[in-house]
Amino acid sequence: MAERPGDWVVIDLGTAHGSVDEDQRPDAGHRRGSRRWRLAGAAAVLLLVCGGAATASPPFRPTASVRVEPASSVSVAGDLLIVADPAPPGTAGAATAAGDGGTAGGDADTGQSLLRGYDLPSGTERWRVQLPTAMSQSATRLGDLVLVASRDSIRRQTGTTAIDAATGAVRWSRDDAVLTVPGAGAGLAVDEVRSASSAGSRVAGRIDSIDLATGRTLWHQRVPSTAVVHAVAGDPALAVFVLDSGQVQVHDLTTGALRGTGMLPPADYAPDNPRLIDDGFVLRHPDGREGQRVALSAYNLDNVGLEWSRPDRARDVRWADCDGNLCGRTPDGIWTLHLDDGALAFATGDGLPWLPVRGSDDQLVFRLLPDERVAVASGGTTTAPRPLGTLPAGNRDCRVGDTALVCRGADGRQLEIFTLPHP
Repeated sequence: MAERPGDWVVIDLGTAHGSVDEDQRPDAGHRRGSRRWRLAGAAAVLLLVCGGAATASPPFRPTASVRVEPASSVSVAGDLLIVADPAPPGTAGAATAAGDGGTAGGDADTGQSLLRGYDLPSGTERWRVQLPTAMSQSATRLGDLVLVASRDSIRRQTGTTAIDAATGAVRWSRDDAVLTVPGAGAGLAVDEVRSASSAGSRVAGRIDSIDLATGRTLWHQRVPSTAVVHAVAGDPALAVFVLDSGQVQVHDLTTGALRGTGMLPPADYAPDNPRLIDDGFVLRHPDGREGQRVALSAYNLDNVGLEWSRPDRARDVRWADCDGNLCGRTPDGIWTLHLDDGALAFATGDGLPWLPVRGSDDQLVFRLLPDERVAVASGGTTTAPRPLGTLPAGNRDCRVGDTALVCRGADGRQLEIFTLPHP
């Protein structure tokens, strides 16, 4: 929670590698239109309205609550609330799934922690399961699976466990990180580089494409040094490797077939650089043109060919996919660029700070009001913001799912569940 009125409070929208799956992946044109009308699926950072407008918004009232420990890890995965509690010393017992009698296999011991799944927005417990203890755990919903990522003290992912979303039964487990994309039946299992300053920024060694239903390896490849790796939705879904040398390899995610290669200019390669969007990506890199320092260049995924390039004067920029355009969040506001030609599509011009939002591209922004309540606004990058309401004072560490906001209370021992209004 921010300490002063006017400070910005950012809601964590789940986890870094994936989002809720849908019955069928829509095409790019349908995605751009439908995102504007999905409250939890709005693909843009949402501009907070001024204090007066937010104060006039109706209050959110909790519809359910869940007791937790202050040290519990909390995730929202679609219509599920996932709570991971460290088990007390000496705890033992079989892992069970409420209602179905499913098991995780094996007994719990002092190296196990309890994972609980709750329905949203009702807060009814659906299942519980024992998993190996980690410094932190987070969950992502993919169809009928929940992928639980375990992380160590430097935030490096050390394992992934796939759990049946309905029963809590463990489907499979791996000792690496798994990168996923909505609509794809395969993912990329990778080993994150061990670095206290950049855990997760690059991967090294062997990269496996895996069947998400079973955890089985479909194909694999080794990178010579380190690389930035992305899974990209589409038909077919793609695996994109950006090597340290600037070489780009585009593979079929399921079969491993090489579909294209190319070279990129020298850049500070990271998970958000290049930024993968629709059928291409945008790279921030040093600009060789006279009088310019940084450039934005767009490339296609067919042959890694250059589509357009323009000077980039933004500092401390964070990228997002805003209704199919490229969305930049900076301390000076938010603006979007057309992917076709890099032209400016929209800019707030308000000078309000925009802070990074972790997790998926479903985003809401909150602001602390003078009376300690938290204002909530919704909208798109090309429309005026729409006030949704205010949260009671003391709520913090919020996350959003398909139908609900989940916030931790002031004492850290209770999660309040707020049902989101229908769009």
